[in-house]
Amino acid sequence: MILLLLLKKVLPLLIVLSIFLPGSAPGDQEVVSQDIGISEKTGDRIPPDLVFRDENGVPVNVRDSIRKPTILTLVYLTCDRVCPQTLGGLAVAMGEVKLTPGIDYQLITISFDERDDPAIAREKKINYVKAAGRHFPQDAWKFLTGDRESIKGITDAVGFHFQQESHGFVHPVALILLSPEGKITGYDYLSKYQYGVEYPIIFSPAELTVELANASRRTVSSSLKKQVLFCFTHQPANQGLFYNLLSAAGAVTLLLVVILFIYLKVTSKKRNSES
Repeated sequence: MILLLLLKKVLPLLIVLSIFLPGSAPGDQEVVSQDIGISEKTGDRIPPDLVFRDENGVPVNVRDSIRKPTILTLVYLTCDRVCPQTLGGLAVAMGEVKLTPGIDYQLITISFDERDDPAIAREKKINYVKAAGRHFPQDAWKFLTGDRESIKGITDAVGFHFQQESHGFVHPVALILLSPEGKITGYDYLSKYQYGVEYPIIFSPAELTVELANASRRTVSSSLKKQVLFCFTHQPANQGLFYNLLSAAGAVTLLLVVILFIYLKVTSKKRNSES
């Protein structure tokens, strides 16, 4: 009877925790401004007049630098949230793609923070190229920084909308696939990530291979609209506490259920033996 009473008390507590404690469930995101997100522009081309600087400070015309299927990522290089995990996951996946980097495809990462400069781009590039494997050529992955006008030009062209805050940026996360002529052939949204919880961002090498093949054939593919992952400058209040309490409550409930099962089995045998 005591165990049954405990279960009746614990189960409602779990329901209350799941409803009222702050924090997003896996896959859910905070509500953000309608001005932040991605407006897909598949079929459009990258403008011909956008000039950035590469990691060595050399001016680079983005459109002219695209001569093969390209995966474009838009991040800010001082981010300590989702951006580094995105680039790290991409680097690991590209190390497993059965295509030749620099010949069959290339990567371009552009910072949308005008305060980022070639020095920090060079530092970041070293780490991510290393993560892609020792056979990944340096010139197959460009890290570009630029001024406000160029940044606005590229983000408008691909439909990437972000917002600056006091400690960083709130922005969507996606890979943008480009044909050798700079035509947007598709968007790859992230789906394997739980915001606020330690969890690696994982890209499928097989899916990336298919997307690069589509870009090579100039095939425009409309993505199935997934819930867009956003990179925030902060963790929602008490979200870590929410998951810790929920895990603890679940463990206690499981333990009580096991004890109750054992108790019922023992009492059942005892009654049978007495009868």
